[in-house]
Parts: sequence; C-alpha cells; structure tokens
Amino acid sequence: MEDKGPRVADYFVLAGLTDSSTPLEQEIHFHDVCHKTAKPKPPITDVAVVMRSLGEEVPPGYTCVDSTPSGLSADLNNGSLMAPQIFLCYRRGRDKPPLTDLGIYVTYRRATESQTYAALAVTDICVIIPGKGETPPHTFCKVDKNLNSSMWGSSVYLCYKKSVAKTNTIAYKAGLFSRYPEEDYESFPLPESVPLFCLPMGATIEAWPAQTKYSLPVFSTFVLTGSSGEKVYGAAIQFYELYSQDCLTDQQRSQLGLKGLDHGPSSPASSPALGPRAVHTNKCICLLSHWPFFDAFRKFLTFLYRYSISGPHALPIEKHISHFMHKVPFPSSQRPRILVQNLGPENAITLLVFAVTEHKILVHSLRPAVLTSVTEALVAMIFPFHWQCPYIPLCPLALAGVLSAPCPFIVGVDSRYFDLYDPPLDVSCVDLDTNTISHNEDKRTLTWKILPKKACKNLMNVLNNLYQELVDGQQRPDGLLELSMNDCTELACGKSLHSLEMEIQEAFLRFMAAILKGYRSYLRPITQAPSEKATDASSLFDLQGFLKSRDRSHQKFYSLMTKTQMFIRFIEECSFVSDKDASLAFFDDCVDKLCLLPPPLPSFSPSFSSPPLLSAPPLLSSPLLSSLPPCCVQLYSSERSADKGGKRNTGQSTSLFFSATFPSVINTVKHDISNQYMWPLSISETDFSNISVALPDSETDIRVSICGPLSDVVNMTFSNQYLGLCLM
Repeated sequence: MEDKGPRVADYFVLAGLTDSSTPLEQEIHFHDVCHKTAKPKPPITDVAVVMRSLGEEVPPGYTCVDSTPSGLSADLNNGSLMAPQIFLCYRRGRDKPPLTDLGIYVTYRRATESQTYAALAVTDICVIIPGKGETPPHTFCKVDKNLNSSMWGSSVYLCYKKSVAKTNTIAYKAGLFSRYPEEDYESFPLPESVPLFCLPMGATIEAWPAQTKYSLPVFSTFVLTGSSGEKVYGAAIQFYELYSQDCLTDQQRSQLGLKGLDHGPSSPASSPALGPRAVHTNKCICLLSHWPFFDAFRKFLTFLYRYSISGPHALPIEKHISHFMHKVPFPSSQRPRILVQNLGPENAITLLVFAVTEHKILVHSLRPAVLTSVTEALVAMIFPFHWQCPYIPLCPLALAGVLSAPCPFIVGVDSRYFDLYDPPLDVSCVDLDTNTISHNEDKRTLTWKILPKKACKNLMNVLNNLYQELVDGQQRPDGLLELSMNDCTELACGKSLHSLEMEIQEAFLRFMAAILKGYRSYLRPITQAPSEKATDASSLFDLQGFLKSRDRSHQKFYSLMTKTQMFIRFIEECSFVSDKDASLAFFDDCVDKLCLLPPPLPSFSPSFSSPPLLSAPPLLSSPLLSSLPPCCVQLYSSERSADKGGKRNTGQSTSLFFSATFPSVINTVKHDISNQYMWPLSISETDFSNISVALPDSETDIRVSICGPLSDVVNMTFSNQYLGLCLM
C-alpha cells in the first residue's frame, strides 16, 4: 500500500481468540533454572488466629502461618516472656467471595457476591519481623501496625499479596481478528507480534458466576522497537464478550468445570455446587502509531467500545475509524510526570541510577496503562544518553523469556506474571503498585546514595517539593493523574500542570548536566583516518582523566556509568557528525549555563554561541518557551566541528532553531508572538508540511525556524530591538 503523507495512527487492530490460537502454555519456553513454574492459587476467603499454647488447633481447611519468609517463628507475640503463642491461619477457596483487603488487628474486607470477575483479591499472607532484618516479600503490601501486644519481644507485622483471583480459565495465544487498512504500508508493515502485545496474558475463555458484573474495559499501552531503533507505540483497550458454549470442546468444558452440566445455546450452565455459570472471552481493540498520543487514543478507543455496544447508529463504526486515522489533526503530547508520581522521589532517583548504569530493570504493575508511561519517562530523563539495550515496556507472557537475556534491559510486565513465575535473580524488580524496588543483596548499595552528593541533593529537594504538589493536587484515587487532568489543569498550589511538568524535566536535565560537567574537555581530537582503533572509545575520550576530575567518593558511580553502552555511544556521537548533533548542542549549552549562571537553570531556553546576552530578553520569559514540547532542542548556525573535539565555531550571524515534536505547537507559537509583542502576523497555511509565518522586518533581524517531525517549518523573523540581543 502506498504511503500518502503523515498519519496520526497507522493501523487499527482487533485481536482475540481465533480458530488457529494454540494454548499459551505451549508457547512459553524458559531455558533457565531461575524460572519456577507455579499454578495460580485460589484466593483467601477467611482468616483466623489460634492460641497454640492454650491447646487450640488449626480449624479444618485452614493453613497455619508457622514461620516467616526467612524461617523464624511466626508467633504474633514473638520473643515475649509470658504471653501466649498466637498464630495466624487462613483458608483458601472459591465457595464464597474472597477477601479484598486486610487491616490492623487482622481485620478484613470481603468482596460482594456480584463483584467483577477481574477484581483484585488477597491471594497470599505472611508475617515478618523487621527487627531481625526481614522485609515484605516482593509484591506484598505491609500492614503498618505491630501485632505483638506484649510488653517485650519483637515487632511483628502482617503482609499480604493481591492479584486477579480468576478460576476456570483457559489461556491461548492471541490472534488477529481484523485490521484496517487491510494492506500493509510500504514503509511500515504491520508487525506479526501485535496481537501478543494487545493481550499480553493471552486470549482467554473464562467461566463466570452468572450474577458477576462485567468489568470495565482495561486500557494498556506498549512500545515496539524496530531493527533500526524506530519506536512504534500501541494503545489498546481490552474487554469481555459472551462466548457461545456450543463452541466448547469436551476438553474445554472439563477445564472450565462445565463438563456434564446441562446447558442450552443461550442459557448458562449450572450445578448445585457452583450455581449458574456463563462463559466469556476477552478481546482487544488497538491503535498503532509512530506518535505516543496515548490520552487521545484512549478516548477514541473508549468511544469505539461504547459505540459498539449501543445503537443502532446512523453511521457504521468503520466510518469513525477511517475518519480518525486519516482526517484527525495531531493532539498534544503526554507528559512524563508519572515517573515521580508513581515511584516517589527516592525510588525515582534510584531507578534513574539503574538506567544510567545499565542494569536489568523489570517494571511491573496490575495497571498496564502505567507501564509504558513510566518506562518512556525513564528513558527520556537519562538525556543526553539514549538507551541502547532491549526495551519492551509491556512484554507479553509468551515473550517473557527475554528476562533471561545476558544483557541489560528495561521490560514491563503485568504483575500476574509473579503468580506463575519467579524472575531471574539478577533482575531488579520495580513494583509500581506498592512503590517498592526489589533486588539481590549484591545490589543493595546501588541506590541514589551513590550519586554525587551535591547534584543528588539538589535533584532530591526539587522532586520532593514537586511530588508534594502533585499529591496535593491529585484528583483520582488510583494515582493516574495524566488520565484525568490536562496541561491546563491548575493544581491546589495555583501552578499549572504544564508548569510543574517543565520543572520536573528541568530538575533531571540539571542533574545530568551536573554529573557530566566538563566532559567535553576530555574529548580527544581525531588525528587519523577512521579505523577500528581510531574510532574506539578509548581513542576518543580520556577516561582516566575524566574519572580523576571527579570526587573520589563518587568513583563507583562514575566507573559504572562510563562502562555502559550508552556512555560509549554518547562519546562517539560527540566526536563524529551524527543525527544527535542538535540535542548535544543543546545539552552543551545547558552545561555552560550551569557553570556560569546561578540556579535556577532556564528550562529549554534559547542560547547563543557568541556573544552572551546583554540582558534577559523578553523571549526568555515568554510563554513561547513553555509552549514547546519537552524534547525541543537547539541548533546553531555554525556546524559542530569533529576535528576539534566537537566544539562549536562562532559565526557573524546567529540563527535559532527549535525542533518541536508536534505541529500543533505552531498555533501556540503564533498566538504567543501576537500577544507578547503585539505584532500582526502574516500567515499562509495549506497543510502541516507547508506553513510560514512572517513578521515585519527591521534593521537587524533574527530568523527563528520551528521544525516538526513532518518536515514542516515555521520561519519567524524577530526584531533585534525588541529581543534585546547584541549581534556581532
């Protein structure tokens, strides 16, 4: 199929259970001893306590928690002298609604009879003694109340795990139902693995109690990375539909617990023990795009789902899909504030350490919508570095073997993965639901505390303040601020969400500029023709000199960072002409500002190679800058010279270039210039690839070009007398 210009979305996909789908367990193959397979456990329906020292026995059907995770006695009065021995017991089952929460003094909340089938329930319980070095097991929540009621002894705490407590479920490899367009684009064929990412836990057939409510559609996002490093973003909504029991085989009926039950074509199967049962299957609608417009995609997919279950309608649903993919203009970008919001300042900086030092990072959550947002924010905050290793923000269960790869990676999975498998021991697990990071003992020291103290302290202080403002302004109980608020939303502190977002980006940018300060002084000039030896990183950069220039107490961090593929690639990009020249010039300018100017560092503000500003021009404080996307970069009129260690030459004239991610920023720029300087604009506009804006000329002018991803350019001429610049 011929490409006809840029598109908001490339493909629309419907995925689910097809005739060719095979059982998911046949598709999963782990070739390491770290992955231990297990079956999902029934949820916990009851808890009780027994006093064994008084002769009480564990009730029939209950399991007693005799020991802690490390093998210590799980006596709730552990270490006390005269207090009775009290132990916690629990019962598993599916004969009654499960427990959904545990509280202090072993109180609990039980699910209702009509609770949705995909709701969370308590699936495991344990007891820990922090005073003896124990911490909550991975994916467990801690009830912050000491259960030891005696005067003496160790503090004892209850921990519990929540997961989706499903039963009578058969999982299959997801397949492709339909797609639009039906033919592949020449420049971007539809990847065959898309259905796996749409339904990462597989396409399922499930038997529900007849009175069970339908669960709300679940939104998720994922990223596919091509062989050339190009990213393709996916946004998907998963929902359930009735599945005809006439299509079930005898084996499937047996697995679902329906074998031998009376049933009709339209009536649910039933039995005295289980009651009426209805069979459902999950499906997924998905949009693939080269642009991360997740919020816009979520709204459109939600509209399609509601449209499909209502009606009748005058227009077919295919008309809406075609219009969205070919006629809708580009929306605004999604912001990476979710990184700080979901993890908190300390864990967010610790995750930054893992990324900058290239470790194996496994991010997981029971909310698939946040996985891509957090991982995308993480790889954006390590600028000027670019992640070079495997990157799968939402990994299907069938592809989870990547966790055994012998190289660093950033992978996101549904937390239900841990109900089935234990990950390799060398993987650092980041739980977005409990805000905890789990790793081996040999990585315990790999935290934010190994970072350079001054730079880390400044970053921590800024993030603590901004995190508190986010918490105060949060409007949703689930923490998904980006799904309920837009950039114009005003927080409780009176600050706009866009302004707070820019401050978060500035804080990370200032940190990266601080830890790499002075790096360009150690770039070595290229003195011979390119060869394997001449292009080696050791020939391009004085590593020992750079390390000696850093504080000795931070040598561990710098030693780990300089050994990464990211850092080596960064040095190569600094030494040779590359497609990253624009962003590197911008970063160099930020480093220069950090050395010369007192804080705060202006976020993504224009700068000039020569000479310095005489006074702060109106452009620096103009809303024009805050209107630009966070990835805006600067180019200089002179080219960066490779044979001089990548230093810039200065010219007689200065041109500023802003590379904007989205063409929609153009309208904001026009409006901002008109309001800021009250100049009439002469505009000619046909489409996104041909836009020009002209301002009145004066004696000395500066040309500003704003370039989007579609090669659209906006040329603006600013009068020197209004900008307050001095040009040579």
